Formats: sequence, structure tokens, C-alpha cells
Amino acid sequence: MGSGLVWTSVWALCYSTGVLVLSITTIILYRLFLHPLSRVPGPRLAAVSNIWHAYHARNGRMFELGRTLHRQYGEVVRVGPNELWFNSTEAFDKIYIATSLITPKIDCFLRPHFADGLDLLSERNMKRYRLQRRLIGRVYQTANVTKFEAAVDDVIKQAIARLEALDGAEIDLKEWMHIIAVECLGASVVSWSPGLLKAGTDWGSSAHSYLGWRRKSVMGLFPTLTKLTLRSNYFEWIFRDVWDLKYVASPNFRSFFPDVGKRISRRIKSALKPNASKDNRADLLADLIQLHNDKPDFTESYLRKMAVTNFGAGHETMASTLTSIFTMIGTHDDVQKKVKQEIRGATDASSYAGTSQLQYTRAAIREAMRLHPVLSMSLPRRVPDMGSHIHGYFIPGGTTVGCNPVALHRNANIVIGPDPEAYHPDRWLGGETLDMRLMDRYSLNWGGGPRTCPGKNLAEMVVYKVVSALLERFDVEVATPPEIGQPSYFLSMITGVKARFSSVAPQMAGKDYL
Repeated sequence: MGSGLVWTSVWALCYSTGVLVLSITTIILYRLFLHPLSRVPGPRLAAVSNIWHAYHARNGRMFELGRTLHRQYGEVVRVGPNELWFNSTEAFDKIYIATSLITPKIDCFLRPHFADGLDLLSERNMKRYRLQRRLIGRVYQTANVTKFEAAVDDVIKQAIARLEALDGAEIDLKEWMHIIAVECLGASVVSWSPGLLKAGTDWGSSAHSYLGWRRKSVMGLFPTLTKLTLRSNYFEWIFRDVWDLKYVASPNFRSFFPDVGKRISRRIKSALKPNASKDNRADLLADLIQLHNDKPDFTESYLRKMAVTNFGAGHETMASTLTSIFTMIGTHDDVQKKVKQEIRGATDASSYAGTSQLQYTRAAIREAMRLHPVLSMSLPRRVPDMGSHIHGYFIPGGTTVGCNPVALHRNANIVIGPDPEAYHPDRWLGGETLDMRLMDRYSLNWGGGPRTCPGKNLAEMVVYKVVSALLERFDVEVATPPEIGQPSYFLSMITGVKARFSSVAPQMAGKDYL
């Protein structure tokens, strides 16, 4: 009797194992040979499972994959069972005309319903998206954001004073660019300083946040499992232990975000009270509050989310951009010499309008952004249900597609001038030629197609002003250059760079910010 039970159990185990093995084998064979994307070239393991993609994301190899995959496989690469990367103008035009990242809820009558929220990156309801962009358009126009120049100038003055006080000491470039970025956002968005410049540290928030992108980049490749993890801690061990995505904050870690949220919430609550007293602060939050008062379609929910988004979408991207610019200029003596000569010889290098005359400096900035885009994984979009044809392939509905910025910005058919891998600012000095417009059109620095970053004008103003101001007052020496193969995830930042800012005599520097 006991022996029979044992054999029954063994048989059941063998049967279950056989069914599991057969199921997995069937899935693998289907994805490799029968799947609609099976003809698309790419790593074979990538076609089998997202584990291949996640493994490289976990190890911070996204920038390197962007540089190498298309060289090996061509303009179209399969990087997952249902995901393709592209590197061409044809793909760019077809992918970034319309997007669909949010799956609607389907009711009992099979009608789609899109959750109402302000998410300018992933809003699938195009009617709502266009409404939201029109609503906030006036607030983020160049003519409006230049009102905040004085606030940014005050931050720059403090930054110059703090760097001069260091007397050429070695600093962590990424941390200091993050400090300056957060302070500029604080001043222009909510008329507030988080105290980072005063303390001379960001309290480990940039390093902590970047490690967070390691986790997000892996989890984003397993949406179903991620949803289960969010609903129940039972599945947390898969990401925490199996993928080893846990990380510990540094002993001095302190986030500025809680203070941002509290200040924004208090300001909005106070401003929306009946008979609220007048608030004379002239910042971006005041403009957003006024927009809500003028246009009820810009709801209180939109208002709160947009106010916080200025920080959430801005502090890391702006810090990454500034870090790459100073790293590139600081490691190319010939470029830095030309940039400093142009800035220090200009009659007005301090105003945003004045920076428009700094043609070579702007070229050096654009070239750094081309080579080191903020994103090193593709900017994903979802193919509509009817499918699409790109490069002779039929791409079924629901497939995730996108252009990888690292690859696209190095495409020799788009980039003019010498080696697309080389830092060569002169390639941007051809005037408004067709080739120049081509490089601008097929850039993902600010997003793609109609979904460009709404904060682009504010970010550009800060970047151009900070770069021109610091290079007017300092010579920059990169003491420790970036390491080859440094980690990059969905968000990409140059890390580990140590630099020295050595002040020059005020009479050599032109306008004195102090």
C-alpha cells in the first residue's frame, strides 16, 4: 500500500516535470522559429526570454549595448521576445508619431477606458495628451521661463562662491552638478533652497537615486511580476535576492524630495483656499497655480503632479547633462581653450539671451549631449493593435519598439563630420543646413516626436547659463576621467569623475557674477 503511494507520487512528479519541460521547450521553440519576430536578427537568448535583457540591465551594460548591438545585427535588433530596438530615420519617423505605453482597462462591453492622470510620457489617450500639452504650453514657453533667470543667477553666484572656496580641491563632478541642478530647480520652481550648496553635499541622494535606476531598469522588463510584487511582498524576494537588486543608502543619505512634496502641497492648499491671501512669489509653481485658476481643465490633480514632475523628471536628467558636458570639455583641452576664449571674450555671456551668441560653446554642449544622452535604453513605444511595417518586417500589435539614443546619435547616416564616436563640436557649426537639421530632428535628447520634454526650455536655460558662467570663472581639470564600461541603466550618468575648478582672475573672466 505504502509502496503504491510512493510510486504514484513519483509518477505524478515525473509527469509534472515532463509537462513543465515540454511547455518551456515549446515556448522556446515558438519564440525562436515561429514567433512573428523570429526573422528579426539579435542575440538568440534575447528572443527566448527577457532574462537576457534584464541581466545586462542589472550589470549596468545598457550604454555598451547601445553602442554595439546595431553594429553587430543591423538597423533592427530583437532584444526580447516582444521588443525591438531600431537605429534608423525610417523607424524614428514611424515610432515617435504616436505612442501607447499605458494599457486601457476594458469594460464588459469591450470598450477601452484610460485612467485620467497627467503623465506626459505615457498618456495613451491622444486627445487628453494634446489637451494637457496645450494647457501647460504657456507656462513652459521660453518667454515665460526666462522670468526665472534672476533666481538661477542667484544660485550660480552661490555655486561660484562655494567652488572658489574649495581653492581647486578635487570634487565629485556628478555630485556637484546634481547639487547645482537641484538648487536651480528649487529656486525657479518653488523659490526655495534645499541647502545643498550651503552644505557642499547632496547627502548621497544622486548616488542613491542612480542605484534605484538599476532596480527599475530590471523590474520594468517584467511588468506582470512587478505588479504582483507591488501588490504583495511575497514576490519581493525575486528582485531582492535572486536578482540581487537590494542596495543600502550611504550613512549620510538624506533625500530632498520629502521637503519638495511638503512645500508644494502647502503652497497649493494655501493658494486654493477661498479668499486666499496674495502670494508674491514669482516662480513656476505660482504660474501653475494661476493656470489652474484660469483654466479649470487643468485640474488640481494635474497641478500637483506637474509641480512635482519638475523635480522628478528634472533633477537627474539635468545633472546627467551637466556632468557629461563638463566631462567632455574638461577632457579635451583644445575644446576647452576655444570655449573659454569665446565666453571670456563675449560682451554678455551671463544672460540666457547672451548665450545664444556663444556658437562654439553651444556646439560643445550639443556634442556632449549627442554622445552621452540621458537615456541608454530605448525610448519605448507600443505598436498599435493593427500592427506596423518597419524595414520590411511586420511588427504585430503590442510589440514594444523604440530607438536607442546611444545608437541613433552615432548613426553615420545622420551624424555629419568625422567619426560619429568622436567628440567633435565643429560638426555643429555648419549653420542651418539640411545636415544640421537632420541631426536635430533625429535626436532623442528631449524625447521623440510630439512627446518632447515640456521642461526643455527651462532645462536649456539652466544648462547654458551654468556652463557659460562656470567656464567664465574657472578652468576645469578632469583629474579622474570616466572609466570604460561604467554602469548605465535606463537612465545613464557619467559617474566616478573627479574634477578641479580653478578660479581665474576676475579681469580675465569678463562679467563678475559676484
